[in-house]
Amino acid sequence: MFKRTALSVALLGATALSHADVLTSIKPLGFIASAITDGVTNTQVLLPVTASPHDYSLKPSDVEKLKSADLVVWVGDEMEAFLEKSIEQLPEDNVLTLEEVHAIEELVEGSSKDHHDHDHDDHDDDDHDDDDHDHEHAHHDHDHEHHHDDEGHDFVDGDDIHGHHHDENWHVWLSPSASTDIAQAIADRLIEKMPNQKAKIEANLAEFKTKLTAKNAEIVKQLSSVSGKGYYTFHDAYGYFEDAYGLTSLGSFTINPTVAPGAKTLAAIKADIASNKAQCLFAEPQFTPKVIETLSQGTATKVGQLDPLGAKVELGKDSYPQFLQVMADEFSQCLAN
Repeated sequence: MFKRTALSVALLGATALSHADVLTSIKPLGFIASAITDGVTNTQVLLPVTASPHDYSLKPSDVEKLKSADLVVWVGDEMEAFLEKSIEQLPEDNVLTLEEVHAIEELVEGSSKDHHDHDHDDHDDDDHDDDDHDHEHAHHDHDHEHHHDDEGHDFVDGDDIHGHHHDENWHVWLSPSASTDIAQAIADRLIEKMPNQKAKIEANLAEFKTKLTAKNAEIVKQLSSVSGKGYYTFHDAYGYFEDAYGLTSLGSFTINPTVAPGAKTLAAIKADIASNKAQCLFAEPQFTPKVIETLSQGTATKVGQLDPLGAKVELGKDSYPQFLQVMADEFSQCLAN
């Protein structure tokens, strides 16, 4: 009898731990939510930091977490297609889809238009073959459909070069301005659910905005000294951060980590390294492509690591400004002379 009771208590404890009043799809959204929920309710994160939102598979325990959360915060199916079917099963009142927040929609649409115009200005007269196309359209993200030819080259379906998916950057948590809109949206939804906590939620939101403004000013100053220095990133996640702080990306590796890029792509990147245009090549903890190490060997080009999911940062009310600071430090350490 005692054993059975102890087991029941243990199971109840496990259930309580797995329940999150606010559940975010990825950790950086958890950073923002934690600032708003501080002293109000608890926040948990669905994805482990070792996983990518581009190719994660839900476990049964993940589905239970989604069902038990009072509010699920996710970017949307453009970023997290693996969540779409499970989200559709939840009550609408329990889901905040950031793709549907007007201010964030406007940011993404404006950014994609700028990117689209820039692509045509730069490349309208270019003669593309698969390899040239791979390098020049290096900004296309690896959550889209890619294929490999017999030589191991990586290329995007030609029919969808400027389609809806490929032009839009939904890594909105890397935008300091979008993070304020995300925080506002979370606050609004929590006030609807917990009107008696309105004053505390509004105070938390105001504090978040104040701290973010201060951190933003610090990072602008910190990164101003490396603003003209070129680099490559593993995939195109960082556009909003780069725009906010005046950084100079030369392109991205959008290849499958197990497949080497084509010869012309390698030659183009090597040329940028040889001419000192590329001072740093950035890997990511979720992916460790050997090609980055190979390209940097025997050159003065450094290899750095950017973590778009904030593995090093602990969840807490001040974690989002800390996340931005870690990212800024990673850029400045690799790009500094």
